[in-house]
Amino acid sequence: MENRPLIQIVEDDLSFATFLKTLLEEAGYAVCHYTRAEEALLHLPEESPAISIVDLKLPGLDGIQYIERAKRISPYTEFLIITAFGSIPSAVSALKKGAIDYLTKPLESPEDFLRKIKTLLESRKPQISRKEEDLPPFHVLFAGMEELYEKILSIAPTSATVLLLGETGTGKSAIAKAIHVLSNKKGAFVEVNCAVLPENLVEAELFGYEKGAFTGATKTKPGKLELARDGTLFLDEIAEMTPQTQAKFLRVLQNRTFERLGGLEVLETNARFVVATNRNLEELVKKGQFREDLYYRINVISFNLPPLRVRKAHLSLLIDYIIEKKAKNLGVEPRPLSKKSLEKLMNYPFPGNVRELENILERALLLSKGPELEVELPALTTSKEAIAEIKPLKELEKEAILKALSECKGNKVETAKKLGIPLRTLYHKLKEYEIKS
Repeated sequence: MENRPLIQIVEDDLSFATFLKTLLEEAGYAVCHYTRAEEALLHLPEESPAISIVDLKLPGLDGIQYIERAKRISPYTEFLIITAFGSIPSAVSALKKGAIDYLTKPLESPEDFLRKIKTLLESRKPQISRKEEDLPPFHVLFAGMEELYEKILSIAPTSATVLLLGETGTGKSAIAKAIHVLSNKKGAFVEVNCAVLPENLVEAELFGYEKGAFTGATKTKPGKLELARDGTLFLDEIAEMTPQTQAKFLRVLQNRTFERLGGLEVLETNARFVVATNRNLEELVKKGQFREDLYYRINVISFNLPPLRVRKAHLSLLIDYIIEKKAKNLGVEPRPLSKKSLEKLMNYPFPGNVRELENILERALLLSKGPELEVELPALTTSKEAIAEIKPLKELEKEAILKALSECKGNKVETAKKLGIPLRTLYHKLKEYEIKS
């Protein structure tokens, strides 16, 4: 029964939707129903229904607008429009936008309707399987960010560079993957984290290198730009790029060409670029730590990802998904969260955002002994006296750097290791706080 064709109904008339759902389920089909097009769009990527039956007149996005967006997300879905007898000219407009046929309500003949569904399924093109992406369902990923999803739907098919801004742990990598999936790019999604690579390896990783280009280059290796040639290249923590790499990447954005390190051949790329940072690029430009021309090149379309603390209304949806995912990865049985633990999480500010929530729930799955999961949260001081004593983050950061420098006797390499940050980030911070070691 799991291989039954899935048919989606997008209809706000509950009685008519129930009638169609019953007909289809009795005929052996799996059915999902949504009353709003916006909700249906969020579920479309993971459901990828064989047929979508869409009412022409819906609250919010109407049927024609829905089909225009849905065709990009699920190109193998066939769309049937539902219309009243007096709106057939509008149904014809829907056919021009991608619908394959239309139905009038009320149905003249349930038997003819089922025959039409069967014919559509038999003549439908086989779906080309796509590589599974490590992505949560979109209705979970974009919970509380529906407006952002709408904007991403609009820009995903274009080649525009996208800049993702937000605190650490807000899911910038997952949103970048979502943009890739919605773009229908044929190539791979390739990720480079500029903060975790040693300074001297960022260029080699990004551009690739020829045999003998440097000590240890025993063979030619293609870079991430080549691997993402017809796909999407995601550059995380782009603010950590050295000035030299920034200049080279700017050329790629301008000319769509590059050379491997030690190479002379000019290579081309058709990659879509998505970049991200948790830092204020405008401030870095003012301080001379980030190229102004590169900033304007990557800031074509930018999205600010909200922190988890402002998405609390959708927290339970995220919790359920993370528990299922983590339990599967750990090889343990998923268990429900206790009511007390849910209350704790609802009142917690999540300074580490979604990433911190994942760690909290993974720890609960491993350590909780009872039938329900109990979470342990880091202690947060909330008294007025303690709040008054809290120092600004920049002040705390400067103190930490000064202390680490002192303990490492001014050795910057050891200081960076002690602080757990890349060496180039340490240099940025020393310049920012005017620290002379």
